[in-house]
Amino acid sequence: MNNPGRHMKAQRHGERGSVLAVTAIGMLTLLLATGLAVDISHLYTAKAELQNVADAAALAAASQLNSTSGGIKLAVSEATKSLNKYDFKNSVTLDSADITFATNLNGTYVSQASAEASPASVRFVKVTIPPKPVTMTFGALAINRTQNLTATATAGLSVGLSMNKFYTAYTFIESTASPLVRGSVYTLAPKAYNDSSPGSYRVLSEPGGDLVLAGTVHAYGYIGSSYTVMQLVSSEMCRYARIGVNTRFGDYTVHPQANATDEPPDTITQENITYAQYRTMQGDGVVQRADGVRNRRIMTLPIALNTTYNTSARTVVANRLAAFFMRRKVGADCGLEVEYIGAPIAVPDGTYQPGGSQMSELSIPVLYR
Repeated sequence: MNNPGRHMKAQRHGERGSVLAVTAIGMLTLLLATGLAVDISHLYTAKAELQNVADAAALAAASQLNSTSGGIKLAVSEATKSLNKYDFKNSVTLDSADITFATNLNGTYVSQASAEASPASVRFVKVTIPPKPVTMTFGALAINRTQNLTATATAGLSVGLSMNKFYTAYTFIESTASPLVRGSVYTLAPKAYNDSSPGSYRVLSEPGGDLVLAGTVHAYGYIGSSYTVMQLVSSEMCRYARIGVNTRFGDYTVHPQANATDEPPDTITQENITYAQYRTMQGDGVVQRADGVRNRRIMTLPIALNTTYNTSARTVVANRLAAFFMRRKVGADCGLEVEYIGAPIAVPDGTYQPGGSQMSELSIPVLYR
């Protein structure tokens, strides 16, 4: 006579090892899945970090585009400097071949050498990070042990700004019949606050009072806005101009309290050079004042027609905001010698408002993709 209970005990006794095997396989599968998830998360983190590097490098490069070959050189230099600020574990490096330039966002991107040969129309720069290996740990059993990651970013100059937040506290006066011409050099004379003569400069006042021109005005610059001129005679206009300009060349004899800490010079103080030469020197890494600040010899300011100058109220209306390069210090003749840059140039801070009046000569670097 068969014993059902004894038969069932025999079956269970034979299955004791299978539970342990299934548990072991399940544990191994769980560990592999967890490890793969960790590796994939690591890949996403590394990719995001690499993309941040590319974005920062592209923006830094675009901020130097200014229609000159020196600007192209400086764009490559700044892209590399920006990249070096990141501590990517796989030693990211950029060669000039990884930085290309174009006139249009969707146009053909060319090498640094080609861009330097025709820099006038270059408005976009693309940075391509070469493939970098990222080592997998747990996921090596399921996918390749090493995964190569790369990143690309494109930046360029924006459309014309509607507002420039940082501009120099001068205004240049021009006439309707003879407006200032881009690319030309002018020696502008100081005139008194109640003189509307064109071909001259004035020192602007802050809303609350007078302003010593040691640096830039932290205010808002608009096209078509009214600016107040300081109530000074021409000789006083000259004195303020000498303080504001000559300190940028490292000359502190014009004011007893002027110093390189409060009014830093430019990094390049050589006089009687062109803007193109200045940019080439920057691109070549020339530094004549280690305590200087780059681009201190470039001023962005409002230009006003003499017909808008209200001499009784001491106000002028800006026709446009533009960038000028200071060629030399203001001497005993009080002449302010400047080169009207005219090419699109990036300013430290600005805003674009769709539908607003655009400052076609001023721009900011923008990350497009």
